[in-house]
Amino acid sequence: MKKDMYTYFWEKYDEVPPVYASIFDVVTSDAAYEKFTSAIGLGELLEKPEGEDLQADAPMESYTIVCKNRSYGRLVRFSYETVEDSKKVDNILMTTVGTWGARVPSTKEKFYAQFFNHGAKTAGRDVFNNAITGVVDDPSGNLIYDGDPFFSTSHTSRAGTSYANYSESNALTHANLQTIWSTFHNTNNRDERDNIIVLKANTLLIPPALRFTAQVILESTLIPDSAENDTNVLKAIVQPLEWAYLTDTDSWYLGIAKQGLMATDREDVSLDFWQDETNKDYFASIFTRWGGVVTNWRQWYANNVSST
Repeated sequence: MKKDMYTYFWEKYDEVPPVYASIFDVVTSDAAYEKFTSAIGLGELLEKPEGEDLQADAPMESYTIVCKNRSYGRLVRFSYETVEDSKKVDNILMTTVGTWGARVPSTKEKFYAQFFNHGAKTAGRDVFNNAITGVVDDPSGNLIYDGDPFFSTSHTSRAGTSYANYSESNALTHANLQTIWSTFHNTNNRDERDNIIVLKANTLLIPPALRFTAQVILESTLIPDSAENDTNVLKAIVQPLEWAYLTDTDSWYLGIAKQGLMATDREDVSLDFWQDETNKDYFASIFTRWGGVVTNWRQWYANNVSST
């Protein structure tokens, strides 16, 4: 029965390629949680005058980032009478497990989409809280590692400079994309010491409702809705990526795929089937574990997303 269950499951699994895997850096985990310290780095080298000592430098205090692995599963019960009278246990399992095969990808998509759907919420969301009671604390609670929402207008570097990766009211237009592109690459390209780093946006994440708007902006040879006949400098500058699980139909995100966000795979899907000898009923179960965390806010910029 268990062997058949896996056959039914994998026949339905990933009928549509998951979008989250194109956005998050997916890594394998072998523990209840992953805990690491974000890199701050040292300052730039300084010229040493002849005959003088090298000037000392020291690492700045960094952030602790925790990513717990969450458990997901379901249990279904079949009465003894139903199974015995139907004489078609295979059909029952095919329907049940086949459904699970479709539900695992959608459950993951919904989970990881929360990072964007709730990323600007000033109160945060549980999806960002990676504490495990009695096991590990997450000092940032329902926010990300720096104590701010993922998308915020007040990210502060360790050097004390304030940055923004969020515009609450900013429709997807040619002019707005150009402005955000400039902010992304010319303002937010700083590390925690405010030293210049390399950022290269390659993804425009959008809901399906913005497909044609994005196509006009990114595929037109000339600037859309312009009488000046100027060349469209945004043509093919990023790759549009639709995600049906984005809840704001006019939201859009400029970012770098597989940077700034980490997804963990702890346990692959396990299926089981057994009979309870005390009541003769049959049970089927599914269980799996995964997690997710923001590792760097600089790689994404959100627009037209609610903060409440």
